[in-house]
Amino acid sequence: MTIGVIFGLLSALCTGLSLVLVKKSYQEFPPSIAFSFQALFGVLIWIPFALYTGVSFTSLFWLVIPLALLSAILSEAFYYFIFSKADVGLTTTVFSVYPIFTVAVSLLLLGERPPEGILWFVGVIVLGIIVLSWPDKNIEKISNKHKAVIWGLIGAFAVGFSDALSKGIIDQTSAATFLFALAIMQVPVALAFLKHQKEPFSQFVNIKKYGYSMAGAFLGVIAVLLLWLAFEATYASVASPLTASFPLFTLVLAYFWLKEKLTLRDGLSVLITIVGIIGISTFV
Repeated sequence: MTIGVIFGLLSALCTGLSLVLVKKSYQEFPPSIAFSFQALFGVLIWIPFALYTGVSFTSLFWLVIPLALLSAILSEAFYYFIFSKADVGLTTTVFSVYPIFTVAVSLLLLGERPPEGILWFVGVIVLGIIVLSWPDKNIEKISNKHKAVIWGLIGAFAVGFSDALSKGIIDQTSAATFLFALAIMQVPVALAFLKHQKEPFSQFVNIKKYGYSMAGAFLGVIAVLLLWLAFEATYASVASPLTASFPLFTLVLAYFWLKEKLTLRDGLSVLITIVGIIGISTFV
């Protein structure tokens, strides 16, 4: 179990570092650049890992492809986009409530019944977001908070919706099969993202200038592998809360490195929200 705890904490740390590094890269480059490197590292790392773990090439594989494409758009590319819109520390906290939407969509579309007691943690999360959104005397800070809440919730819904739809096919095949397909489908999405933001492919000749983008994307890809290893090495009830603690790492790093402003009330709201997130992640 000890190694599972280590994997869980490392996954949370890598996710926190990844988001801060990616946000740092936005000072020079648009989100499509960082996501392009995620697509590259996904092919180089996720595909060999998935093949080693065991990919199921059955007739159901062709059902995995469209859902992997949807996931590449909503759970991956859009994930990079929303963090370019507001402070990464606060946006991450709001975004990480996506398990609520996963449970809600699973209930409505898949007929799954949420575990008893989960609504208590939903209430805790709502309380945390209310505290975060509470009016402030500083007009600029109010605007930043509102952006973080709005974009965080939009991103959370996108990921929750995508994850809920993907869950069914993962249960019928395997997580490795889905990861294999996701790595493949990220490539055309990355190319389309670059084209949408009018970023020429020729610029990647000078790759040295993309240090933050590459480091952030690489750590994000590694975080996914560590997440899987954590679930494999220990109980889900142990691994899930640990990996769900990543907003805390992001918040601290954003505060000290990116110099994002944080009040005592902001910190309290983040802690309340993280408690709710860890609670829901334990159930999920």
